Amino acid sequence: RVGAPRTVSDEQVETIIVGGGQAGLAVGYYLAQGHRSFVILDANERTGDSWRKRWESLQLFTPAYLSDLPGLDFPGPRSRCPTKDEMADYLEAYATRFDLPIRRGLQVEAVTKNADRFVVIANDHQFEADNVVLATGGYQAAYVPEFADELDANIMQLHSSQYRTPSQLRDGDVLVVGAANSGAEIALEASATHRTWLSGRHPGSEPTRPGSKVDRLFTPLFWFYISRVI
Repeated sequence: RVGAPRTVSDEQVETIIVGGGQAGLAVGYYLAQGHRSFVILDANERTGDSWRKRWESLQLFTPAYLSDLPGLDFPGPRSRCPTKDEMADYLEAYATRFDLPIRRGLQVEAVTKNADRFVVIANDHQFEADNVVLATGGYQAAYVPEFADELDANIMQLHSSQYRTPSQLRDGDVLVVGAANSGAEIALEASATHRTWLSGRHPGSEPTRPGSKVDRLFTPLFWFYISRVI
């Protein structure tokens, strides 16, 4: 937007937190406890939308008691893995509970340094701060390999950030590229209606079938043990 007219609103705070997800809210909680001046800038229109916008069947792969943010337990059964919408609603309730100062719908475009202070540009707003905390997460920018444009135009291509349900897929075989959490879960769901291939580095294997009774019994015990060791 070089050369575009900009209506600038100057605001000064001690700390700006970029991102209103788990990390951003947790940092905000501790700053609020210390009565510090701060603001959280979130590009979404509603707290938790980064979870709501993901595929419909998504569940956390850790139980609720490992998903607590400081000061507020995750609601519901402690050993159950929450859904994406439950996580989103929890984040929204968390922000409301502690009255965190969140400015929603502001996409941070630039962070620069002016003398000993930071200047943050977000939409038509300009903020100045002594500190900037980047809490945007590491998976906001979709990575698509360059050769994707060279594939046959008849091949449907979807990035995981665009995937919602198997009904989006055309008839025929499905290739899921990437065998980490997102790829493995999407491949498992797609395999119910399509012959599916999963490509990526071997992720290892669980000793039990995911979702089985044995898995639901022993996985929480495993995470409980890990949490105590760490």
